[in-house]
This record gives sequence, structure tokens and C-alpha cells, in this order.
Amino acid sequence: MEKKHKIFIEQMYQDNHEGFLRFLMQKTQNMDDAHDVLQEAFQKLMKREGLREMENPRAYLYRTATNIIIDRQRKGQHHLRYIREVTSGGEEVAASLSTIIPPDRQVAARQELDLIYQALDTLPEKCRRAFLMHREQHMKYGEIAETLSISISMVEKYMIQALKHLRRKMK
Repeated sequence: MEKKHKIFIEQMYQDNHEGFLRFLMQKTQNMDDAHDVLQEAFQKLMKREGLREMENPRAYLYRTATNIIIDRQRKGQHHLRYIREVTSGGEEVAASLSTIIPPDRQVAARQELDLIYQALDTLPEKCRRAFLMHREQHMKYGEIAETLSISISMVEKYMIQALKHLRRKMK
């Protein structure tokens, strides 16, 4: 990392640390989570080229942190849903599946689901978010584009990238 970029990030940290941490506390309701998101957001900023040339790097910092929080919440929801399905949360579904699908096939399906989630975790952040918004929340490409501040054509590219990635990982 070039020295000017590092100095710029350090200055942003000093100028925004307290207010940014308060913002994160309001969003996460947990000091440890707020610190984790703060650290992850600044790590992403350090990797971001052209930060000094941005019109509003502070807004980019806050948007990055908000995206991190959304991703963490979504990942937590996946995890909870998966646990409910695997354990006793969906007893009716589990009971009907056990009569239709043999136990070894159920285990294989759960393992395949784990592989899918692992593959999704290795996608770039915006690509993963676009894919999950479309597949889980049934959002249209235009809505995704607006939410992520990207073009519809970029959403299409992300969807293709995600599907290709999942196919590769699942072979």
C-alpha cells in the first residue's frame, strides 16, 4: 500500500472513529460486533483504490459498514434457518421427508447445502449479495441495482458469475 493512501486512511480513522463507532453500536446493538465491523470496514477501505479521489470517502465508509452488517445478518439468518431445518424446527417437513426421502439422501442433501453456502461465502461481496437478493428475497434486477448502486447489467453479470461459480464448486 502506498504511503499517501495509508496516511489518508489513518486520518479518516482519527477523524471518524468515535462517530463511526456510535453509528455501528446503534446498528449492531453490541460493542464487540461494532468493533468487528469497524475493523472489517477499514480493512476494506485499505484495499480500495482511488479512495482519495472519491467525492465522499466518509459516505463510502458508512455504506461499506452497512453492507457488512447486512451480510452478517443475512448469513446469521441462513445459519438459523439451516439449523431449524436440520434439527427439530420443521418437524412436519422432517416427518414427511423421512417417509419420502431415505436418511442417506437427507444427509447427502444437507452436505450439498453446506457446500453451496461455503461456495457462496467465497464469492465477491457484491456478487454474493446480488445473488442472494435475487434468489432469497425474490428481488428484481432493477431493485438489486438500486439497492447496491450498480447498473442492471452489472447485476446480470453478477448473477452469471455466481451461477458459474456455484456450478464449478459443485462438480
